[in-house]
This record gives sequence, structure tokens and C-alpha cells, in this order.
Amino acid sequence: MLRRLRAQLIVYLLSAIPLTAFAAGKPGYIITPDACYVPEKVGGESVYLKKAGVCDGKAGRAFVRSEQQTLKVFVEGEFWQEVRVEEMSVPDVAASLEQANRLAGSLTIPKNRYEDEMHAEAGTLDAYYHSDEFQERIKSETERIEAQVFGEDFARFYPDNVKISGKGKLSDSERVYIFISTSMPLQTVRNYVASVVRLGDPRIVMVLRGFVDGMTRIQPTIRFVADALKRSPSCAPADGECEMLPINLVVDPLLYRRYAIDRVPAVVFAKGVRNENPGLSEGDGKNTEVTGSYTIYGDASLEYILQAIARESGDASLNKLLSQH
Repeated sequence: MLRRLRAQLIVYLLSAIPLTAFAAGKPGYIITPDACYVPEKVGGESVYLKKAGVCDGKAGRAFVRSEQQTLKVFVEGEFWQEVRVEEMSVPDVAASLEQANRLAGSLTIPKNRYEDEMHAEAGTLDAYYHSDEFQERIKSETERIEAQVFGEDFARFYPDNVKISGKGKLSDSERVYIFISTSMPLQTVRNYVASVVRLGDPRIVMVLRGFVDGMTRIQPTIRFVADALKRSPSCAPADGECEMLPINLVVDPLLYRRYAIDRVPAVVFAKGVRNENPGLSEGDGKNTEVTGSYTIYGDASLEYILQAIARESGDASLNKLLSQH
């Protein structure tokens, strides 16, 4: 911790000096009327200092680059005095590091006086978020959005025959998440969809990070889902209801964050999944516990990826899932 703080302090001290102070010339030091002044500009035989911090009345030194042996020092635009440029040496660097070490050792971060209130407020909000009352409001609002915002498109693209029933081979505490994106080729997405249908397990879930073009425009997301899930590639949803393949597909950025997914496609096999509230995201760490997971990136068939995970994990459910196909 102290080493990192030391490094940050040194970077801060160096970054406080404007780039104009490091003009061409030999490196050196000059004395300053106070340690709070740093070079703003070095030009010709003059150096201009500006205040950067709290002054304590003690003389300081500042780093400059100049071919001159002496420089006229101007403080906040006013001439102060002419000073000699001291050549920088290795001991100077060592002394600066030693001083930084001493400062780092003496620095203390004051406690936020509102910390207790913040923790109390956060606890209250968290309890309300997980309360039955708030979850009921979420459910009601979801149904309202489906009816008023999505309208007929939602019913056409998410018909009842998409709902999945049955237990499958994976246990209640196991999940397979397939992370996809609209930037992927549509045929690649449809290949994953076909694999999910073949495996036929309701605990295999395809995951989008967010809505296409943001939540203000829902139609692009609906079109993408329709193109990915429709059984017949030639079916035109605009001309009527298309039969959709029965898979689970969700939009859940919390799952991306929980499993640190930074590129797609990616497949995650999660074990020991325990939900406090099945209606909330499984990416919410306060709602869902996970004992372990395996992640594989790359554009390969879902069956091939799951075989690799099964070999590594030795999971019996995965082997059963794959053996039936």
C-alpha cells in the first residue's frame, strides 16, 4: 500500500509541473521562495513560477531545463531574484525519492464524516430493492412496458411457444451462459441458438450486454432477437407471426460484469448457483451465490466448448447433457 502511495505521490509531483517547464536544455534545479511554487514556463534567461498548493513559508527547489547558468525568477508575474541553476545529479534523485518516502509515511486520509450515514442509507436502499414491495413494482412496470411500449411486436416476437419447460440434464444449481453481441455475424448467433435447441436444457441461457442502440430505441433489439430466434430464416416477422425457437435469451449487463466478460462469444459454466430471489438478475452478487465457474472465449461450436469444460471440471451433468447428442 505504501509503495503504491509513494509511486502515486511521485507521479503527482511530476505531473504538477507543466510540459513547458521541460523545454530543451540541461536538467537542473533552482531555488524558489516557497515549496508551493512550480515552473510554469522557462524561456531564454527567465523562469516563471506559479502557485500550486499551500505555501508554508519555507524555501523550495524546482526542476527546470535550461542552457543558462543563471535564471531570472518571476513569481506570479513579479520579478523575485536571479538564481543559479544547480546541475541535477544522482544524489538529487535519491534525495527526492527519500523525501517522497517520508511524505508517503506521514500522509493520512481523513475519515469521511458522512461515512456512517452513507452506510446506513445504502443499507436502507438495498433492503428496499430486495423487498417484496419493490419487486412487485418492478413486475408491474415490466408488464406495463411490454403492453404499452413493445405492443404487438412483443407478442409476435416472443410468443408463448418460446417458453421453455422441462428439467434438462443440468442441476438446479448449474448454468451455461452464452454471451453474445449484435456485432457478431448473425449466422454465428443462429448456430449457437441451434445448439441450445439441440441440447434442450432450460438452464442454458444466451446473454446480451444491453439493448441495441440503447434503451431509448427498443425496435432494433426486437428485430435482432427475432432474426436470431426465428425457426425459418426466410420468415418475415413484419408479414406475420414467425415461429420462434425455444431458448432463454436475456439482456443482463450484471452477468457480463460478474464473470468479467470483455469479448464475445464467450461461454461460462457456473456451479453452485443459489438465488435468493429468482426474479432478480443472477449477476447480482447480493442476490445470487456462485461457488465456481469456467469461462472459454472463441467462436467454436457450443458442444465443443462444453466438452472442453466437462474435461476440465469433471462435471457429471455436463457429460450427461452431451452424451444424449
